[in-house]
Amino acid sequence: MTILDRYIFKQVIMATTLGVIIFIIVWISPEILFRIIKQTIYGEITYDIAIKLFFLEIPEILGKAIPVGLMLGSLIVFNRLGIDSELTIIRSIGVSFKRLIIPVLALGIMGTAVCYITYDTLIPYSATIKNKIKKRINQDNFVYVDKTKEGKPKQILIVGKYDGKDLENIRLITFSEVVSKDKPLVKNIILANTALYTGQRWILKDGIEYKISPDGVYERAVSFNSKSIFRGDLARKSYDLLNFSSQKTSQMEISTLKNYLSLLKELEITEEARYIKNKYYQRYAQAIGCILFALCGVILGFSRPGEKKFFGMIVGVFVIFLYYIIVPFLEMLAQKGILPPLVTAWIPNFIALATLLIFIKQKNI
Repeated sequence: MTILDRYIFKQVIMATTLGVIIFIIVWISPEILFRIIKQTIYGEITYDIAIKLFFLEIPEILGKAIPVGLMLGSLIVFNRLGIDSELTIIRSIGVSFKRLIIPVLALGIMGTAVCYITYDTLIPYSATIKNKIKKRINQDNFVYVDKTKEGKPKQILIVGKYDGKDLENIRLITFSEVVSKDKPLVKNIILANTALYTGQRWILKDGIEYKISPDGVYERAVSFNSKSIFRGDLARKSYDLLNFSSQKTSQMEISTLKNYLSLLKELEITEEARYIKNKYYQRYAQAIGCILFALCGVILGFSRPGEKKFFGMIVGVFVIFLYYIIVPFLEMLAQKGILPPLVTAWIPNFIALATLLIFIKQKNI
């Protein structure tokens, strides 16, 4: 690495760090910080818990802040180099523009690695700890539908409360094989206080089974201390789905997202599968976006004599805003099957790439 490379690299990394810090402060201050302070004042959480929650919010913001910081950092540095005529001097001694962006490209690759680790390790870890502190891992009214080969409901399992370990308030509704005017839709209903998953079956504890007679009239109620349901593969699928669905996608590592996606495909839950697939591809797309954002910052910051100096900054802020504002909309399109998840995950990067190519052509670099 030459002296010039080290100079540009040092300047960009300092500006990028400042951009990341500013982004985190701006993002965390309005809503998150106010909510934590309010909960502390009203005695809902202690001061030490408030401090933990504050720092646990940072990794999720960091994933968004890294590409933004890279764009702002490279934009500010190259804009300043242009204003101070340093770019003119550097290029006058025969240094090409392509040669100038090598340290920025290296920094973008480093940012990609850090961003990937943030999304795959730091965010899942912090999100899990944060949700445990907030006691939000309970999954209310989890519903699993066991279907026949024809796709008709065979059994419906409803779990009223799940804390990651204990299963409470269980209801199992079993439907009749043949439904007609003379036969009821529901064959029996089981209510249980708790349940246990053994790895091979579900065992319901302390419950009542309500039998429905063939003519659709309530027949009898039978109490039980223990009753087995959902054996083998059916037990595994239902319990795995319960575990996955009790987590937010931010809590899942890429390997977990992949396993969840495989289960959803196996169970033919297509809408949720498309949503998770979009989240899976996003992890890679957002990491690669660091390189594109860094290069965009260079192009937008580069200006020739006589060009408006703040135009690139305005365009950069607009691209950042557009990049993140359309993500929820694209996720919805993927979930509804309007666009393939692979496309929706990469569209924000296509926007950054299009900006890059347009300004390369405009500035004739």
